[in-house]
Amino acid sequence: MKFGRDLEQSMVKEWEEHYCAYQVLKEKIKSISQDKGSSGKDGGAAADGSGSGGAASEGDHTDFFLLVERELEKVNKFYLHKLNDIERELSQINSSAASRVSTTQSASDTEDMRTASLAGRPFVPKDQQHEQQLLAIYRELGQLQSFVWLNQQAFSKIMKKYDKHMSLRDTEQAKSAAFDKRLESEPFRSSRLDSMLELYRSVRSASYFVGRGNSQEMQMRLIPGSANPALAEELAARLGVPITEAKCKRFNDGECSIQIMENIRGADVFIIQPTCQPVNDNLVELLLLVSAARRASAARVTAVVPYYGYARQDRKDRARVPISAADVARMMEAMGVDRVCCVDLHCGQIQGFFGPRTPVDNLFAGPIALSYFKLKNLKNPVVVSPDAGGVTRAKAFLEGLLSMDLNVSLAVIIKQRARAGVVGSMHLVGSVEGCDCIIVDDMIDTAGTLCTAANELKTFGAERVFAFATHGLFNGPAGTRIESCALEEVVVANTVPLRAEVQAVTKKIRVISVGKLLDGAIRAIHTGESISALFKTDIGGRLLA
Repeated sequence: MKFGRDLEQSMVKEWEEHYCAYQVLKEKIKSISQDKGSSGKDGGAAADGSGSGGAASEGDHTDFFLLVERELEKVNKFYLHKLNDIERELSQINSSAASRVSTTQSASDTEDMRTASLAGRPFVPKDQQHEQQLLAIYRELGQLQSFVWLNQQAFSKIMKKYDKHMSLRDTEQAKSAAFDKRLESEPFRSSRLDSMLELYRSVRSASYFVGRGNSQEMQMRLIPGSANPALAEELAARLGVPITEAKCKRFNDGECSIQIMENIRGADVFIIQPTCQPVNDNLVELLLLVSAARRASAARVTAVVPYYGYARQDRKDRARVPISAADVARMMEAMGVDRVCCVDLHCGQIQGFFGPRTPVDNLFAGPIALSYFKLKNLKNPVVVSPDAGGVTRAKAFLEGLLSMDLNVSLAVIIKQRARAGVVGSMHLVGSVEGCDCIIVDDMIDTAGTLCTAANELKTFGAERVFAFATHGLFNGPAGTRIESCALEEVVVANTVPLRAEVQAVTKKIRVISVGKLLDGAIRAIHTGESISALFKTDIGGRLLA
């Protein structure tokens, strides 16, 4: 993956020297790995232990871990320094504003005007200065949130690389799991930033600021639901916007109680909430978040729904059934949502279930996966649709690979169902003998069809079988089926969080992030720019995080 470039593009340039030196650590790992390889080749000459290669190698490992410690100390020191500065600024603003309440404002402004005139600079009222300072602090808190997330990712990925290059992955000697736990207790991962956001909100909402201008107007606000907090955290970090907390409490009977903990009057609100498992709970939470934002006088409310639940019920396929996908759309509109942003809807016509006053942006994760598979050195790649209904999706994926100058062909599996949920027989249209196959679908539920298709492709002579699906639901026995079938790797997006119990069963699942894709969409929606560029297949390399 290309995290080094991602880090370089996302970091605050003025703080560049305070970030984790990711490339330096990466080069150190490569150096140790090369020394390990060369010492392995010369192992016969030093088999009696008289050679110094082992000692030198041990010293390199020690140097690496000392370098990691120094980088951690550097990041922690800068983080605490910035928080102390922000806390001091907020305290000064609070004290200055409070003192103005106890004095005559006009007299204070007259004195400030006289001082500014003598100094030859334009006069800016104190209230306006405080508003400007608070906006600057808010932006800095967002940048600091991004700083925390990027460094956490950098240290975590470095230790995973170390395990990989030292052949420690999935062994008892692996370092990454223990290191990730340690990161949670590091100062830069502490709750001090949350406390500082609370202090900012208390100063901002203090009585002497009420009614003194509307700096909130069309400011971006990110409100995460409880369905996918990791994706919301990533988006906040990439956008450099602090998360606006929304408390979600559950009554004993299961009712959901929502309260947005910050003033969002006149703000441009983005609610991040996929309607994944538990679908009904997450759907109701999304509806109530939209309602709460609308009743709090937000200027615009956009629902960012990476996974749209009930999407498979998009038509009346038998008697006396609802069109649930359309009904969910109507509920969202009834709550007052202004715009909806989704990723890979089950079918495109769901966009038409919303009225013309509620535009829907249906983004595609395919370009990100294309760039990922290009790194796999595929041999005679074949894109496979697992059923006739997915041919359009597979064809789009095929065209993306062709645009990367790869010689690709298409195959389709035609399945006959014995009964609901049970595949009776499968037939292959196309040739896969001696080829690497990529099965492309929009979602993986219980993985029954996927695993049967992978095994079938193997019987037809396929070399390696991969799978890509945007939404990895992995319900029921999905993890066990994937681990025991012919699939080499299953690639999914992080539109739905990967549950720990699935990760414990199989190591074949690889998650790619749609964070940069949604980041681009949210920025474009907020600024009123076109998002058409995000639909192009040649942008995957820039979106692969």
